[in-house]
Amino acid sequence: MGLQIKAQHLWDGGSGWTGPVTVAIEGDRIRLVERVAERIPQGPDAVLDFGAATILPGLVDMHTHLGINHRTGDIKAQMKDPAVPHILAGVKSLRADLESGVTTAKLNGDREFYDLQMRDAIRAGSTLGPRLFVSGRGIKSPSCTGGVVATCIVDDTEAVGRCVEENLAAGVDWIKLFSSGSVFGPLKNALQPFYDLRQLSVAAAGAHAAGKRLSSHCFGGEAADACVTAGVDVVDHGWLLTERQLEAMAKRGTWVCPTVGVLTHPEGVLRHLPQGPSRDEARRRIDEVCETTRVALHLDVPLLVGTDAMHGELAYELKALQELGGKPTSLLKAATSSAAKVLGIPGEIGAIRETAIADLVVVRGNALADVRCLAEILLVMQAGRIVRKG
Repeated sequence: MGLQIKAQHLWDGGSGWTGPVTVAIEGDRIRLVERVAERIPQGPDAVLDFGAATILPGLVDMHTHLGINHRTGDIKAQMKDPAVPHILAGVKSLRADLESGVTTAKLNGDREFYDLQMRDAIRAGSTLGPRLFVSGRGIKSPSCTGGVVATCIVDDTEAVGRCVEENLAAGVDWIKLFSSGSVFGPLKNALQPFYDLRQLSVAAAGAHAAGKRLSSHCFGGEAADACVTAGVDVVDHGWLLTERQLEAMAKRGTWVCPTVGVLTHPEGVLRHLPQGPSRDEARRRIDEVCETTRVALHLDVPLLVGTDAMHGELAYELKALQELGGKPTSLLKAATSSAAKVLGIPGEIGAIRETAIADLVVVRGNALADVRCLAEILLVMQAGRIVRKG
């Protein structure tokens, strides 16, 4: 027996529709999409009618991690947890992601290849979680002031190439490296490059030769120029990019994944900083980040969305971007079909169309007009299986 899901609004991954809509599911695939609900005979199908709600493809978090959670603070300590607590924390976090409507996620560097094992366990049905695309061991310089999750610590160009090869041999889906450090502190430190064009070019060439993509933790400065020139596919954060750099990214088609929510969320990183001058400085830096993001949205830099391990908070990230000037349909596209394109599976996920994988989210209200609706989940389906209802 199949299932029919009915509502008043639809985001199909590329465009919106308001009017009666029915999505028919058979097994793990979408069988039919009908924008006039009455035209599909019910037959033996079960029917879920959500009324004044929006049906969307399952959401994609393009920047998160397995064993850390920024909401609980001290991610350095979390990275040193024994294996079992670390992995169990990851299982809990991924379940929270899934129940929030994230049916696919990209992990951006984790220790000891646990992310590959988790990806395969979810594929095998041993545990629940988003469909995972993983980066294995993040690559950074020993002098880098950020990149807590990176465990492949190398400086010279040849060593960067070897780390890329080791990750590829292990079976990763992406390569991730860190060309900037910490965003807080003096501006010159936040913009200090830790990898240059040579190292970034070697990483990009290695990833692309294997049919994979490369993302880089980068805030701006010389590192951002090198990322664009080297052909880095996704700049993670991009918090202090100049307008010139944003225009160059828009022209070249370099994607940005801003992750502003990890800074602005009430339970984000600011909450864990001690009161005093350093926290006041951090607030001012966050204001700069928000202004950069506002400009990026205005310039239509290719956009992806991610939480940076604020698990279960992709709806908050989308709300924050909307408040910075993002248009609802542009943000919905970033969270669905754009992500599917960058992951290399357009039309399989991130879309509501015949034969696509039946990853669906239903939210109360009209998400085409206001992405804040994504905080009111009515249904989450992954590959035809309901994982949350109500």
